Amino acid sequence: MPESMGQPSPILDIRVTRAGDALVVGVTGELDLDTVPEVRAALDEGLSEPSSALVLDLSEVGFFSSAGLSLLLETRRRVDVLAVVATRRAVLRPIQLTAIAALLSVFASVDEALTWVASTQHAHRAD
Repeated sequence: MPESMGQPSPILDIRVTRAGDALVVGVTGELDLDTVPEVRAALDEGLSEPSSALVLDLSEVGFFSSAGLSLLLETRRRVDVLAVVATRRAVLRPIQLTAIAALLSVFASVDEALTWVASTQHAHRAD
């Protein structure tokens, strides 16, 4: 039975934090047609404040549908610097099998992603 609008999904947990100027959004659970709107709302709220980059941590996502791929593409268009953290086959395989892999920077940990974000920002400032 679909969740009522405005009710948090029992199969999803979203954590929004900041690491310096970067927004870090961690998702745990299932990312599908029913849960993507909840993640999108968290991204909208987090990105309402100025952020130099977005780290989207999907390392705890156990199911990832085409709606998740669409969310990645949509998010990539919204931010200048996007780092995706993915370690599970459920997330990595769809990314690797589609053309969007070339559009994303994927990392094995949040720390690796934040290091890349910092180096990217440093390179932009040097220009």
